[in-house]
Amino acid sequence: MNSTQAVFASVMFALVGAAFVGGVYVGEGRGADQLHRAGSTLGAGDTLAAQVAATTMGTTDFSPYWNVWNTLEKKFIPHGTSTATTTAPEDRLYRSIEGLVASYNDPYTVFMRPQVSEDFKIATKGSLEGIGAVIGEVGGDLVVVGPLDGSPAKKAGLVSGDKILAIDGVSTAGVPVDAAVDKIRGQGGTTVVLKIQSEGSDAREVSIVRGTIEIPSTAHTVIAREVPKVAVKTDTTAPPSAEPATPASTSPQPVETEKRDFYVLKLFSFSQTSIAAFERELTQYVENGADTLIIDLRGNPGGYIESAIQIASWFLPEGSIVVREMTGPQKKETFHRSTRRELLNDRMPKIAILVDKGSASAAEILAGALQEHGKAKLIGTRTFGKGSVQELISITDTLSLKVTVARWYTPNGLSISEGGLKPDIEIDPTSATSSDPWIDAAVTYLSE
Repeated sequence: MNSTQAVFASVMFALVGAAFVGGVYVGEGRGADQLHRAGSTLGAGDTLAAQVAATTMGTTDFSPYWNVWNTLEKKFIPHGTSTATTTAPEDRLYRSIEGLVASYNDPYTVFMRPQVSEDFKIATKGSLEGIGAVIGEVGGDLVVVGPLDGSPAKKAGLVSGDKILAIDGVSTAGVPVDAAVDKIRGQGGTTVVLKIQSEGSDAREVSIVRGTIEIPSTAHTVIAREVPKVAVKTDTTAPPSAEPATPASTSPQPVETEKRDFYVLKLFSFSQTSIAAFERELTQYVENGADTLIIDLRGNPGGYIESAIQIASWFLPEGSIVVREMTGPQKKETFHRSTRRELLNDRMPKIAILVDKGSASAAEILAGALQEHGKAKLIGTRTFGKGSVQELISITDTLSLKVTVARWYTPNGLSISEGGLKPDIEIDPTSATSSDPWIDAAVTYLSE
């Protein structure tokens, strides 16, 4: 990859528009291999022109494919007389390519038809029409990775982990993520009906009115909490008193508390604008004078890998490994390292990072780097586990192929794809007694 290629690391925004846009290198378009025509005899002497690739990747012979194509073109008679029953040649071509891509058995390797290709590129830049949810695949099931704040999906009650069983009455069994996204996406103001099954609940139908989704980058808030007052250490070098010690009271002493402010910096995604947006937020944080920081990565599907590296660089020494990348069959290893970014200087805060099963890809890269370098504690539940890289290749001006070309690993070599990241402080949202147990756990940790 050259320096001009944009790099993503999400799981394709289903702004359903988006189905994780990331781990994506945007590559140059490459023309197909030159084809030539060769004679081939089929059936009772029928000679059909069969196109054969000039280079056939070893012993692979492409003539059967073209023989079948040309035989169907010449001999097939549709069941009905209406022209509507005949599939257009362009659609047949697209379907055959989709079948080829599906044979690689990778949910993130996808052939994109013109509209999907265009929407994918738009989703990486800022806005799209849809329901505002991130869609992924887990164990063959189509699931909601997370709804964006303020989105139609959020307002309709969709949460991370919801299974999407049907779209407008049609089952999603065996439907690829990108195809499902294409069905859910639509013009603002129109309605899509999803059959949703939440954990521990019966399936239900949810009607969602699509809207125009603006993809945010960052936001912040300051919360005030009553926390135990930190005791002041006494001088242990002073000589012991000659006076006899007063027996300690057996009655419990009231805990002295104080009100403290906690700065929460929310990252919604790692888009093209995230680096500058995060710098503005971090500058405000420094001006605030706080000595602790909560970075909220819940429901963050990722985005540009460069954004994750640059954001991690605010907290790591120059040259620290942010993420390892394995590419190609030979698994060539590349180290992505932090750059010199001065702002915090010697005022490194105590950091808690909030994660959940909606935290994916670039979000996992940032969280894993700060966790393994001892700069932050992860609080919450296991992350999604999207640790692969896709290259986005322009096949034509309107067609694209997103193909998995590499895998992400944490600085210590942990595969992000294998189960995601394990939090340092795990919480069980099902047994929580407050509206936000993540924040509660972060405040407790930062107050220790």
